Formats: sequence, C-alpha cells, structure tokens
Amino acid sequence: MAYTGLDLTKPDGATQNGAQVLQSVRDNQRALRDMIVAGFAPGWGMAPSGGTPEQPAQVLYSNGVERLRVALTWGATGGAGGNVTQSAYAYSADGGTTYSTIGTRTLSYDSAGNCTGITWS
Repeated sequence: MAYTGLDLTKPDGATQNGAQVLQSVRDNQRALRDMIVAGFAPGWGMAPSGGTPEQPAQVLYSNGVERLRVALTWGATGGAGGNVTQSAYAYSADGGTTYSTIGTRTLSYDSAGNCTGITWS
C-alpha cells in the first residue's frame, strides 16, 4: 500500500464527493500524526542563521513559498546558560515577505540546566 502524505489541497468539497472528502480528512490526519511523532515534515528544509553555529539566532523552515520562522533567545547565565529561553514562531505564505505571529514559547530552567517549565503567549 502506498503512503499518503499531507495534501493541503484536500479535502475539496467542490471536486470530491462525501466519501472522498472524509477519506481525505483521514489521510491528512494520519499524515499530521506521522509528522508530529517523527518530528519532521517531508518536503520541508531547515536553515539556521545569525548568532553562532552552536546558538543560531533564527531557524527557518521552508517548503516552496511557505516559511516557518523561529527566532531564538539563548540564556547566558545560571541554569539557562547555553539553553534556549525563548522561541518566537511566525508563518509566511509569501516566501517570507510578510509573517503572521503564531506565538512565543518561554522556557525556564533550574540551576542545573534542567527545563522546569514552558509557557506560551
């Protein structure tokens, strides 16, 4: 059986009947599950930039004209030293000309550098 990946053109109520729409929903849900569990999305590339190779300022994921930008803030002292303390996520559908904010993830650490909490805003 051939694998069915995520297809953002489906479901399409204008060209698919009810059974086809439901099958497209199931296929896309399975593909999303697989991407979440695997931690990657087929077809998407990744490029770090800015900062240093060990602590990039930004990571840009791309697939065609779609972009997912992650701006990173790194801790400098204490348990946060060398760890990402904040990551701001944004999405672009026009090759990076404009971005829409998704949200910001803030991470806290104990003195040993163990992550003790994550909040979203």
